[in-house]
Amino acid sequence: MNAYNSEKGFSLIEVLVAVAIVAILAGAITPLVLKYIGDARSARALSDARTMGQAIIAFNLDTGRWPVSNDGNLNNAGELSRLVGLANSDITAANIPPGAGVATGDGNWDGGGSGGTGGAIEDFLRFNADADTDPLYVTSNNPAVAPGWDGPYVQDVPSDPWGNPYVVNIRYLDGGGVTGATSTEERDHAVFILSAGANGQFETSFDDATGLSNDAMGGDDVGWMIEGRATAP
Repeated sequence: MNAYNSEKGFSLIEVLVAVAIVAILAGAITPLVLKYIGDARSARALSDARTMGQAIIAFNLDTGRWPVSNDGNLNNAGELSRLVGLANSDITAANIPPGAGVATGDGNWDGGGSGGTGGAIEDFLRFNADADTDPLYVTSNNPAVAPGWDGPYVQDVPSDPWGNPYVVNIRYLDGGGVTGATSTEERDHAVFILSAGANGQFETSFDDATGLSNDAMGGDDVGWMIEGRATAP
């Protein structure tokens, strides 16, 4: 008995049909995958912002102050208006997302207008020191007895999921005493640790005259509110 094996290949029509089916499936699945990736990035940005925001609050609970002074002397011209997730030497407008021009003062997150001087988040929350001052704030091993810095409060300061730095409008923290910020602005202005989101442009207001009722996060910005009012006064 002779054994006979035959191998039949695919016809051109069968190949074309298979390719068409794969293309249709890919077209249907791709938007879902992209949405999942986008949602995952936004969730990570929110988690990062919450972690760093809570670290700033812990800093305040320990020291009795906010991380606004880059020279160890509060209530003078040396206070900061922003904290940025970059090394101090890298804090330039070119390295921070611009404003989209859709919210009052949204171009100030990178230092324009009332954006003022920026300091590195890591200097305050990880090192308690910068190139000129060490320590920035008095240290303490028992802040409940003697207030003082007892960090590090974060292990690292990541970039957001789109590769940009987080920025905090620290000038508006209540009791921060930043030169140029009034007590009314401190009371009424939202303070965010904020990512510019997927489009890489800030769409949230950073402006002295803007209260929280008009200062919710805009566009696709992602962040966590450290402090603010729920309604306008």
